[in-house]
Formats: sequence, C-alpha cells, structure tokens
Amino acid sequence: MAKSVWEALRRALEPVEERPRIVPRIEAARYTTRAGTPYVVIHNPTAQTYARLDPRELDLLELFDGRHTIGELVIAYYQRHGVLALARVVGLVQLLRAERFLSEGHIDAYTRLARQLRAPVRQLRAAELTWSKADIVLERWYRAWGHVFFRPMWLWLGVIAGFIGAVVVLFELGRGRFVLYEAKNSALLTIVLLVALAWVTLAAHELGRGLAVKNAKRTVHRAGVRLYLGLPAVYVDTTDICMAAPHDRLLTSFVGPWTALMLGAVCALGAELAPDGAVGTFLFTAAFVLVIHNVFYFSPLLELDGYDILIGLMDTPLLRARALAFIRGPLWRKLRRGEPLAREERLFALFGVASVLYRVLAVVVALRVWQALALPMIGAGWQSGDLLPRLGVLLLIAAIAIPLGLWLIAVARQLASVSGWLVSLGDRARTHRHREAQAALRTVPLWSELPPARLLELARRMRVEHVVSGVEVVRQGEPGDRLYVIDDGVFELLVDGEPMVRLGRGDYFGERALLSETPVSATVLAVEAGRVFVLDRSAFDGWLATDLEARARLEAALANRSEVGAMPLFRDLAPTELDVLLGHMKPQAVTRGETIVRHGEPGWRMYVVRSGCVAIERGGGPQATLRAGGAFGEVALLRDVLRTATVVAQEPSELLSLEAHDFRAVLADYLGQAGELQRLSHLQLGGQ
Repeated sequence: MAKSVWEALRRALEPVEERPRIVPRIEAARYTTRAGTPYVVIHNPTAQTYARLDPRELDLLELFDGRHTIGELVIAYYQRHGVLALARVVGLVQLLRAERFLSEGHIDAYTRLARQLRAPVRQLRAAELTWSKADIVLERWYRAWGHVFFRPMWLWLGVIAGFIGAVVVLFELGRGRFVLYEAKNSALLTIVLLVALAWVTLAAHELGRGLAVKNAKRTVHRAGVRLYLGLPAVYVDTTDICMAAPHDRLLTSFVGPWTALMLGAVCALGAELAPDGAVGTFLFTAAFVLVIHNVFYFSPLLELDGYDILIGLMDTPLLRARALAFIRGPLWRKLRRGEPLAREERLFALFGVASVLYRVLAVVVALRVWQALALPMIGAGWQSGDLLPRLGVLLLIAAIAIPLGLWLIAVARQLASVSGWLVSLGDRARTHRHREAQAALRTVPLWSELPPARLLELARRMRVEHVVSGVEVVRQGEPGDRLYVIDDGVFELLVDGEPMVRLGRGDYFGERALLSETPVSATVLAVEAGRVFVLDRSAFDGWLATDLEARARLEAALANRSEVGAMPLFRDLAPTELDVLLGHMKPQAVTRGETIVRHGEPGWRMYVVRSGCVAIERGGGPQATLRAGGAFGEVALLRDVLRTATVVAQEPSELLSLEAHDFRAVLADYLGQAGELQRLSHLQLGGQ
C-alpha cells in the first residue's frame, strides 16, 4: 500500500505525467507572412487571450484532450513530422498554460517552488474604469454611420485633408498669427480646456480604432479610462484584431490617428474661415492639439501606430530595437573596415539614424512650443497672484513633470545597473559573480562533469555582459571566438534570417568558436533584454594550456554532438537540449545480419541509426530500410508493448539507443525543474 501511495504522489507531482486539456471553443485563424512562412493565431474567447503558433503545433492540439501525457505528445509530434522536438512540445504546453488555453487540473509543484525561491517582483497595477458594453455601442455606430468612412474614397479624402490641416497648423504656428485660446483670461480654465481637447483627441483616435475592429468583424472586449504615465487616458481594447487578416490589422493602426487628424483638418479649416475673434482662436487651438498629437502617432520612428504600420508592411519584428542596437556599434565597425552593408543592415542603419535625428528634432520642437505657447501662459498665471490661476499652473507643470519623472526613474535604473557593474569590481561582489558563472556552467552538460575546482577556475575567466533587446550577439558568417551562457533573457537563433530555436536561461551558444576558427553558423538575436556570461577563446586556451586531455575530451564531445545534431530527427533541438539527450543515449555497434529487435518481444528502448543500414521486416520479408538519422521503436518509450516488427542490420552499423526511463528523465530535465532548482539552491546556499 505504501508503495502505491508514494508512486501515486510521484506521478501527481511529475510534470511529465501531465495530461493537458485544451479549453473548449478555441478559435484559430491561419495566415502567411510576407516571406511566405505560415503561422496560426488562436483565441480563447472565454479568457480573451491569444497565442501565435506554428501550423504543426496547431495540428497537435487535437491531442490536448486530457488523455495524452506530455511524453505521448512528444512521440506523436515525432511520428507526424519526423523530429524529436522536446523544446517545441514542452514550450507549447507552457505557452498554452500561460495564456489560459488549458483547463486546470495538473499542479506543477516544481515550477511553484522555483517561483518561491526567486526574489518576488512587485508590480503596480493601474487603476481602470471599464465600459463593458463598448462592443454593442460600437457595433451600432458602425452600422449607422461608421462603415461609410471605411470606403476607399473617404479614406483618401481623410489622408489629403489631414495633410493639408497639418501644413496649415504648422504654417500658422510659424508666423504667429494665432495663439492658444485663453478661456475668460483664466490660466486654470485654459489648462482645463487643453486637457479636455487632449481627451477629445485621444477619444477620437480610440473611436477610430474601435470602428476598425468592427469593420473587420471582430470584437472590442472593453473600453474605458485607465491611468497612463500617472494621468487618466481613454482606451479601446483592440487585441481581437490579431485574429483578423493582415490588411485589417494595418487598417486598425492607420484609422486611429487618421480619425483625429481629419477632425484636426476640419478645425484648421474653420480657423482659417474665421481668423478673428475667440472662435477662430479656439478652433486653431483644437486643430493644433489634434494635428500635433496624431502627427506623432503617424510617425514610424516612434513605437506608436505609424511604427505598427511599418512593421506590418515590412514584416520585420523588433525593427526599432535592432536598428538602434546596430548603430550603437556594428555600423561604425563596418564603416571603419570599409565593409559593405547587407540589405537588412542598410535598413537598420537608415531607421536607426533617422530615429536618433527624430529625437533631436522632437526636443527642438518641444522647446519651441514650450517657449512660444506654454511658457507665457505659465508666467501670466503665476504672476496674477490669484489662487485658481496658480492652481492651473501647478496642474500643467504636474502634467509635464509626472511623465518626465517616470522617464528619469527609468534612466536612474539603467545607471544603477551600470553602478552595480562597477561595484562588481569589488572582491565580495566578484566572488558572487564567479559563483553565478559557476552555477551557469553547471547547467551546460559539456562542463558539468568537471571537478569543482576546475569549474571555478573556468568561471573566474568569464565576464558578464548585459544585452539589450534587438542586439545581435553573434551574426551568421562572421568569425566567432566566444562561448555565451544565458543567465537571463530570451534569445532567438536564426539561420539565413529564419527563426529556428528560442533560447533561454541555461542555454548556451558559440561553443564551437572555442575549439576552431570556423565562422558562426547562425545569428543569435536578443528578443528580450538579458544577461550572459562570456568566455573568450584566449581565456579558454589559457585554461586548457596544461590540460591536453580535457581539450581532447571536449573536442570529441563537440564533434559527436555536431554529428548527431545534424540528423533530421534532432534538428529542432537547442544545444542544451541535445546535450541532455545525448547524455542518456547509449552507443551500440551491430554486425551485418544481427537482429536488433525481434517481433513479439517486449520493448522498452528506442533506436537511432547513426551509421550503416538496417531493415524493418514484417511477415517474413523486408518492408523498409533505415539509414543515418532513421529511428525505430519509439512506441516503446511510452508503453510496455510487444515489438510489431523485426529489425535486422543489413551492414555493420552504429546505433544510439534510448531507454524508456531515460526518455522520461530527459523530458523531466528539459522541463527544467530539477536543474533550475539545483541552480537556485546552489546560489542561495552559497555553494562553491
């Protein structure tokens, strides 16, 4: 009885035994990128969540029925696509759970414990007033009159009118014909008016986006008012547009600023028709707020609607981050060396330089507007000596100071990270950094078997690099001379520009560069900001200068992994994942004519052909042959079943075998729970 209780408890806590169940009524939409890569967007209407999947991942969702374990899902994926994609399947389960596509049931005790061991992160949630009937009202408005504005004629008229309105406002502002409207000679009322106009501008912008969602026959989940940068702002939830076609998504980004810009053009025309008096001044003020606000939104150099439109048209994710990262260093190195820029690099250089110049121009324009319009109003209101005008001045200053203060806090945090790096030069901090590097190396199977003293010696030769989003840590085709171990962040491995594998904490890359001078075989892009431990080849060679046996062992291990990793069966595996798998696979040599498995015998082992050729026989005759990269016996990894065929070596062959209990261990290791807990406890307990 005791054994069965503990066995039940073990299975209840073991992530491998999870039987994920997809929630009902999932919606899916299939699309293709401009590069021709298919993708799928799925939607859970109940939780109002979304996820982007590969079509092969979508096909696997039919097995998320609560009856198949994660191990069975891995084997099912292999049988369908010929790839032992542990990373893809486990990552799919984790993604679906995070986005609430899975029904509750399994308790991942290891993940919960890992979260408790990490330092808690507190988040400040913004206050929000939600209007739940927004979709019903927007649907009525769209049917009544909104649909008219989505006709091509009206869209083009709006573009022309918006352009003319912006030119008129900037021209009149330059020659000083109009000033901002001052309500009843009161600075307070004037500021209230400007705030109200800003609200109208944002409301018009969000209204246009909401109507665009209804034009695409999608749902506006909510609308309302929330705090943004410490100030109240109107918003419309347009996330459901991601289920629409790409042109509908582009239209949603376009229509928001288009709506407010068109209203600004109408106000500018009214100001020109009535230039004298309060009405003309008020209309110019409204046009100024509407036009200036939405010119910024249309700019592709800010991460607003214009940037979304550009990204959608060019299909270049992380364009801004990658461009700014490129002009920080790689651009100037290439220019100094006289190296030509590739097409993508020219795009990064152009966009990055334009973004920097735009920031400078924005500061100049902001100072001009402040000097010409806001400063006189603040001075007059404060010098009046009255309470209400002074309150208005304080309100305006607060509206500027709050966002500026938040920006300064962000800058201070960046400076704190730099100061933290400077502090790390101290002996105590340096010891902690070495301990972190040692813990990171323990997650790499290539180094994990080194004696602790040798591992610490290697860790002391490593340095820390903080990587911002968009940085290409290594670039395909360029010389490489460093090993990188990821301590934090998300990175993507690209081959010929196509994403292959996502790397995270504990993964590593660049290891071949330590032992050879071959060019880098893939680009590694920082998708999210992170931190890596770096080992240079010179430091590595110095470490191995007196240990030729260790070098030979490492070279053999890398050669073995490269050979196995080139097989189609393992092409979707990350380096760390492949190392874990190879650590459990056992080599086996067979002679010609030797029977490897026999029909009707119990099976508990899977085989991969490393070299040679084997024949699969059923009914007394051969049915198929397998050469390098071929595999058989995968069902035995899941269940104690009898062999359904006989497999005989047709020539001397080398095999790799994986037993059922080792497969479960590999899957559990890849789920990352045991290794992560070991790493966390090693750091927190101060192990050497």
